[in-house]
This record gives sequence, C-alpha cells and structure tokens, in this order.
Amino acid sequence: MFQFPPLPPLRSHHRRIVFGLTAIFAVIEVLFQLSDVGVLPQGWRWEAYQQFSFYDPWFDDLVAGRPAPPQVAWNMLTYAFLHGSLEHMLMNCAAFMALGLVTMRIFGAPLFALFFGATAVGGALCFGLIAQSDAPMVGVSGVVFGLIGVLKYAELAFIRHRGGSVGAFAVSMGGLVAINAVISVLLADFMAWETHLGGFLAGWFAAWWVIPKPER
Repeated sequence: MFQFPPLPPLRSHHRRIVFGLTAIFAVIEVLFQLSDVGVLPQGWRWEAYQQFSFYDPWFDDLVAGRPAPPQVAWNMLTYAFLHGSLEHMLMNCAAFMALGLVTMRIFGAPLFALFFGATAVGGALCFGLIAQSDAPMVGVSGVVFGLIGVLKYAELAFIRHRGGSVGAFAVSMGGLVAINAVISVLLADFMAWETHLGGFLAGWFAAWWVIPKPER
C-alpha cells in the first residue's frame, strides 16, 4: 500500500523478495556462462533465448495476425530474467536492487509485483512496436527504468501533496532524459532504448493509477 513520508521501515520480507529475484537473475546468467565455456552442456543460452527472450519478428507476426510461436504469450515477461552477458547482468542487478528496495519500502510487496509485471510488459510492447531488430531482446533494464518511472511519479505526487514547487522536479526529469539520450547514442548497438522508454512510461502510469489523487 502506498504511503507518503515518513515511511515505515524496510521489512525483512521486502529484502527477501528483491534479493531473491536478483539471485534468480544471477544464477541464470552464471549457468549460461558455464555453458558458454563448456563446463555445462553448450548451447543453453541460445536454447533459453529461443523460449524466453523477446523476439521482435514474432511480435510483428502476432500484431499482423500472422501465425506466431506460442512463446510470444510469455516472452513479454520472461525476457526480463535473462541477460546478454555477465557485465549486463551485474549492472542491471545493482540498479534493480537499489531501486527495488526503495520501491518496496514505499509501496509494499503486492504493488511491487504489479510494477514488475507492468513495466516488463510495457518495455516489451514499446520495443516490439518501435524497434526493427532480429536479435533477441533480454534484460531486466525495462523493469529498472519502470521503477524509476514509479519513483519519479511518487516524487511528483509528494511535492504536490505538500504544496511544493515542481521546478526542481522538472529540471531533474530533463536531466534524466538528457543523460539517457546521450547513453542511447553512445551505446546504440548494445542498449534497447525502446524497452527503457516503455518501462518508464508503464511505471509512471502504474504509479499514477495506485497513488491517491489530491482532493480538490
């Protein structure tokens, strides 16, 4: 349940949920790494990608009414549990833990679960509608940017709740957009900015939906 500051303390089950999800991301990538180098049977990464990554051509087939593999039904969520490399997983997990714990403290576990699902799906939908890619899309960064969207809307709601100015908030939003635009240009071949955008928008609107509106 959403609560304006002062916030309740972070509870042990909040940590277990966030750390547990992070552990799942890490274990999956470690297994992929071991498979890649031949310690485990090789090919696990690509076999998992075929079943659980988000694949834009399949999504395009679905939207166009053409036959699409059944994986499309769950790939809009499961892609978030896979990563492209150890570095990719570590960067995403660090951000996910930090933002996840803050989100848990403000909103609690049920809404956190809602945000996770909504932002993963939102990121996949935006990628599917905008991107033109034949490569599998993986990573929890859509959820990471979704949690940023959740927390930024919560920040705006708190400013309005206490009757403050939104000027500094607008500057912070402009800075966030500018930083991500630069990163998107520099890492265009490695980063799915469409997923980040979709996750952020889904998080923003999900938070708008659950946070009480001020009485007029």
